[in-house]
Amino acid sequence: MPILPKSRKRPWIPEKPEHLREVDNSSFYNSKRWRSLRNYFIQKNPLCNICKRKGITEGAQMVDHIKPISKFGMGVATDIKNLQSLCNKCHAKKSGQEGSEFRKGIKDYKRKKN
Repeated sequence: MPILPKSRKRPWIPEKPEHLREVDNSSFYNSKRWRSLRNYFIQKNPLCNICKRKGITEGAQMVDHIKPISKFGMGVATDIKNLQSLCNKCHAKKSGQEGSEFRKGIKDYKRKKN
């Protein structure tokens, strides 16, 4: 079987940044503390909060932070009062809306120091 040559660096193509987020929370979301809290919370609240308010019974797949931890610091990361169960559709809609509001300057989240 032939071996393909390694690709060469092309100087006209700009290098991509390591991550595109302002704050990298991947270490928190991959921690045992978050996974166990998420599993506990989704067992206690198995239905999507937004769909439930509309009268629709939809199972939750995500545990969402009401106040984003990237803007409010890690103090709100494991607070049960700051969590809600959401289905994939509602989570995508909420996250997209928060991002567009922040970019447009409608909501200005003050970032707390960790």
